[in-house]
Amino acid sequence: MADALLWFLTIELLGVLALPWAFHLFRFLPDRGITLAKPAILLLLSYLVWVTGLVRLLPNTQLTIWAIVLCLGVTSVWLTVRQRDELRDFLERRWTLLLAGELVFLLMFVAWAMVVSGSPGITHTEKPMDFMLLNAAHQARYFPAEDAWLSGHSISYYYFGHIIMATLSKMSGVVTSAGYNLAVATLPALAGAVCFGLLYNLVRLAGGGSRWALGVGAAAPALILLAGNLAGGLEFLRAQGWGGAGFWGWVAVDGLQAGPGEGGFFPGDFWWWFRDTRIIGTSSTDGALLDYTITEFPAFSFLLGDLHAHVLAIPFLLLALASALNAYCTGDRLDLAWLRRNPALATWVALCGGALAFINFWDFPTFMAVLAAALLLKGCRDHPDSLLRAANAAASVFLPLFLLSIVLFGPVYFTFSGQTSGALPLREIATRPFHLFLVLGLFILPSLALLARYLPAIRRREPADMPLAVVAMLIAMVPLALWVATAFLFTLATDGAGSALDDLGRRLLLAGPGGILVGISAYIAAKLARREEDAASSFVLLLMCVGLF
Repeated sequence: MADALLWFLTIELLGVLALPWAFHLFRFLPDRGITLAKPAILLLLSYLVWVTGLVRLLPNTQLTIWAIVLCLGVTSVWLTVRQRDELRDFLERRWTLLLAGELVFLLMFVAWAMVVSGSPGITHTEKPMDFMLLNAAHQARYFPAEDAWLSGHSISYYYFGHIIMATLSKMSGVVTSAGYNLAVATLPALAGAVCFGLLYNLVRLAGGGSRWALGVGAAAPALILLAGNLAGGLEFLRAQGWGGAGFWGWVAVDGLQAGPGEGGFFPGDFWWWFRDTRIIGTSSTDGALLDYTITEFPAFSFLLGDLHAHVLAIPFLLLALASALNAYCTGDRLDLAWLRRNPALATWVALCGGALAFINFWDFPTFMAVLAAALLLKGCRDHPDSLLRAANAAASVFLPLFLLSIVLFGPVYFTFSGQTSGALPLREIATRPFHLFLVLGLFILPSLALLARYLPAIRRREPADMPLAVVAMLIAMVPLALWVATAFLFTLATDGAGSALDDLGRRLLLAGPGGILVGISAYIAAKLARREEDAASSFVLLLMCVGLF
C-alpha cells in the first residue's frame, strides 16, 4: 500500500506541475488541457531524461530526474504568474471538470490496482520480457539501454513506454518489481482520464452543455477501456448451453463448441476470456488452425497485465489525438507561418507523434494519417472555395511536423533493426465477414449510424463539392485498388486465372463496401469542416474514416 500511495502521489505531483503549461499549450480546447496534464508531463519528462542520457549530458539517476522536474517546476511557476488571472477564473468556473477528471483517474487506478493484486506474479505469458525491458530502462546509466538478454548489444525495440514507467519508478523510489504492477494499473487510469477529456472537449465543441459533456466524458472510459467485442454474446450463449453442433460449427471460433453449459453469465472453463482475442482463425479439413490472428482489446490487455508496447501506447495515442484536435481548433489560418505563430504547439504535436514511433511503432503511421487528415480538414475550413489551396496549406504544416517528429527521435531509427524485410499479400486465407463483425461490429454499427445521421449533407451540393468528392474517393479507393491488383497478379502467376478471379471476388466483396464508406465519410467530414460550428463532427468523422480504412 505504501508503494501504491507513493506512486500515486508522484503522478499527482507531476500533474500539478504540468497544469499551467498544459493550460497554455491546449488553450484551443474547452478543457484547456487539465485532463491531459498527467500523460503529457510523463511524456515530456521521460523524453528529457532519455535525451540527456543519450548525449551523455546527465546520467539516468533519481537525482537527474528530480533536477529535470525542478526545472519544469520553475517554468510552471513562471507560467502560473503570467496567466494567473485567466487560470484562476477558469478553475473557479470549471472546478467540477477538474474534480471529475481526478475522480476518473483515481477510480480507474484503484480498480485496476485491485485487479492486478489478484494476480501479481511477473512470471507468465510474456511478462518476463516486459519486465526485462523495464529493468533495462531503469538500470541504464545512459541510453540506449543494454539488452539484458543479449550481452553487449543495446535494445533494438520500441521501448520508450518502458522508459516512461521506469522514470516514474525511479522518481518515486518504488522498486521495479512493484512498479511493474503499478504501471499496469496506471495505464488504464491515464487512458481513462484522457478519454474523459477528449470526449468532454468534443461534446463542448459540438455545442453541448457542461453537464452533458461531463456525463458523456464519464461514460467514455467504460466504453473504451472496459468494453470488449461481440464474442461476449457468444460466450453467454455457450454458458447457457444454447445452440447445436451445426451452429457452433458455423461460428467456427476455436474453443467454442456445443456443450451442456454451466448456467450463469460466465463460462467456467480456465481462461475462457483469452479466446475472445483469437476469434479470427481458419481451420483446415482436419481441424488444424491455419492462421492465428490476435485481436486484443484494451480490457483484455489490462486484465492480462503484459506491459507490451501496444498497451503502453494507449494513453499516449489518445493524448496525441487530443493534441491533433487542439491543432485543428486553432483559430488562425493554416499556412507555413502557422508554425512560427504556434511554435510550442507545433513542437508538441511533433513530439507526440515521434514518441509513438518509440513507444509502439505501428501507432506512428496511424497518428500521422490522422494528423494529415485533420490538417487537410482545417485547410478546407480556411480555404472553403479551393481544395488545392487547402491541400497546399495542410502540406506546408504537415511535412515540417512529420520531419521534426523524425528528427526528435532520430537516434531510434539508427539503432533499430527489425525482423521484417518486406511485405507480400496474404493469399492463402481470408477473414470471414462474420469474424470481422464479431471483432469490430461494436464500432462499425455506431459508425454507420453516425454516417447515416450526416448523409443528408450530401444532397446540399456546392460548386466546390465535386472535386472534394473525387479526391475523397481516390484517397479511399486507390490504395485498395493497388492492394487488390497486387494480390490478383501474384495469384494469377502462381495459381492461374480461376484462382485469381476467385480471390479478386472475395477481396472486393469485403473491402469494396468498406472503401466506399471511407470515401463517403471523408467527403462528409470535409463538407462539415467548412462550417466552423461543425468542428467536432468533422473530427469525429475523420477518426471514423481512418478507423474504417
